[in-house]
Amino acid sequence: MPRKQPPMREPPATWLIARYAKLGPARFTSARDVARLMERALKRAGLPVAYSSGFNPHQRVAYAFPAPTGAQSLAEYALIAMTCDGDAGAWRDRLNQQLPDGVRVEAAETTGDRHLPARLEASRWVVDWPWVSDAAGLGEAVAAFGSSPSVVVQRRAKSETGPQDVRQAVVSIGADGPQLTVVLRQAERQTRPTDVWQGLTSLQPALRAWGGGLLTRQAQGALTDGGDVVNLV
Repeated sequence: MPRKQPPMREPPATWLIARYAKLGPARFTSARDVARLMERALKRAGLPVAYSSGFNPHQRVAYAFPAPTGAQSLAEYALIAMTCDGDAGAWRDRLNQQLPDGVRVEAAETTGDRHLPARLEASRWVVDWPWVSDAAGLGEAVAAFGSSPSVVVQRRAKSETGPQDVRQAVVSIGADGPQLTVVLRQAERQTRPTDVWQGLTSLQPALRAWGGGLLTRQAQGALTDGGDVVNLV
């Protein structure tokens, strides 16, 4: 005898945009693990989260463009469906009480817009090499990168490796000592800061001796006319 179809759930009354940070040891938490801990924290906080319909209902929470494992971030986003209207600040505080050290909701607001990725146009990243004392080569590589019409690297995606022009995604790039700041446009096929670094080392091979830098996403959101990034919330 076929199983009886569960009743359909009511559509969400509103959506909560939560901008959260992933800092310190939490930077080694993968995007999947962050989603799991967020799900548990939402349950413990008792927030009115909307669930999907069907035999295996799950929380209606969406994420977009998560920072890679090992990177710190001040601007990660979760879009959470809620069954009722409420105080976004109070929901944020209740959620923070349940989140582990290093993961914290910095800001939240309710919205009727459920299409998060389209609003996340760009990210501003900073890469640091505090162990490097002579950083002259970085400035030279950045100047060469900025004046080049294209910078092609070999990027691995899933099971294959192919060429990608990383120059087209870079809105701005600059160096201050052993610190790199880059603003990147975001798209379905993302260009990552590590791809830009690969492009810089192709222009200045001596930089490869620096190794991987400390990566931090400072902002993620709308791209301004001046080429900077403004967080959604």
